[in-house]
Amino acid sequence: MAVEQAGNKIPSGRIVKDVVDRIRESTKVPNPYHGGEICVLLPKDNPDLRGRAGYWGVVSHVGEYSCTVQTWDGDYTVKIEHLKSLELLDEDCQFMQQLCVRLQQLHQVASRDSSVDWLLQGLGKQAKPYLSPLQSKLLVAVEREYNLVWRQQK
Repeated sequence: MAVEQAGNKIPSGRIVKDVVDRIRESTKVPNPYHGGEICVLLPKDNPDLRGRAGYWGVVSHVGEYSCTVQTWDGDYTVKIEHLKSLELLDEDCQFMQQLCVRLQQLHQVASRDSSVDWLLQGLGKQAKPYLSPLQSKLLVAVEREYNLVWRQQK
């Protein structure tokens, strides 16, 4: 279809993308993601995700063909092909959700501190449902530095 639309020549990426979007709309494939799920961002051809390869986030909204994902540095609405589920257990998802809130709060109060930014980027790409003892101590120390007290210490 894309070759036809391009006049029997090699179609541009934009033409192929438009054709794929039209096919997707006509086939009604259900969105496999659900709210609270932890996913990794896959930038591919999405310029809004440039520099965010490997960032993990929490699915906060599920649409027909897209999801909104909360990461430490903001919310991103992306097509489902720009996500990969970590397929975590519920308790692991809860840990990651709480960690995301902590990272977001720290980002809001300390976004101009390059050391904090370095820590946030590192933890924002560590798509694992735990922190090492050192990572945990570093995060708590930085939170204390900015007078952030995390109430849920389990």
